[in-house]
Amino acid sequence: MSRHHTKRTGAAPSQILPSARPKVASDVTLAGTYVGLCDWHGCVVWKSGADDHLRIGDELWKNAASRSREALRSAVASVVTLREHRTLEVENEWNEHFRVWMWPLNDPDIAVAALAIRIPSELSLITEREAACLRCLAQGMSTRDIAKELEIGLTTVHTHLRRSREKLGLATSEALIGFAARYFFVPPPSGDKDSAATRRRSG
Repeated sequence: MSRHHTKRTGAAPSQILPSARPKVASDVTLAGTYVGLCDWHGCVVWKSGADDHLRIGDELWKNAASRSREALRSAVASVVTLREHRTLEVENEWNEHFRVWMWPLNDPDIAVAALAIRIPSELSLITEREAACLRCLAQGMSTRDIAKELEIGLTTVHTHLRRSREKLGLATSEALIGFAARYFFVPPPSGDKDSAATRRRSG
């Protein structure tokens, strides 16, 4: 049997053995969106290619502002030890703000999945009561339903929403609704298919 010889060239990406592949994915995430996997110590073992500041092997909180580092450490600990899902807002050293979702995985070496989305820094100006109104607004609730849900007066709801719109620099109530839907929407618990607005109307 004759031997067929071909010139060997550099292997194409699809020919590289899995163990030799880099642990940084190609940049297929949306702008301002970051995905990472951490071990149980909080060290990054895989990341999307969108963030050059954080490298494989770095602690997840490496570039966090000082007041956000402990929050990230605590969140990782809760996810790993208590198997909790965590959501928090953090700031990095460049004064960029992010909302971070974390959930547990089933391997000590890949123990935590994290999704971070850049959010406007103006959100830090929103009070907790204003945020509660915006979360209800994001669920499609009317101002009257928000008042009932939060057990506050209708005038107070309008005041919270007006101040939120002013702080966020939004020109119209429609813009505030769109903003709330993007940054304050909280999905209902698994198995609960009815939104808060639907439950309120049916009640």
